[in-house]
Amino acid sequence: MKYAITYIETEKASKYLSVLCRHFSRKVAATWNEAHGEINFPVGRCMMIVNDNELLIECRSKDEEQLEKQQTIIDSHLHLFSRREPIEAVWQYSTQPARVVTN
Repeated sequence: MKYAITYIETEKASKYLSVLCRHFSRKVAATWNEAHGEINFPVGRCMMIVNDNELLIECRSKDEEQLEKQQTIIDSHLHLFSRREPIEAVWQYSTQPARVVTN
């Protein structure tokens, strides 16, 4: 399994999680609440967690090509939904899932 992880600092972390999950739920399976979201794309799974003013986004896929497709989807939609607060995801790659500490 391949992983791509980004941490986005924003006071609107919960809002972005909800907007992204709600949007994608029109086409693929997605579940969410104000602190956690999960989207099941055909190319892999995306998990989102809000921790204070930070949004963790973790994409996971079987291979790098599918992982890149998933990141492109997330990046373009983050850009679309954050026009007033430009957000740029800086992705880190791993063969292990993110270690998350929540309050």
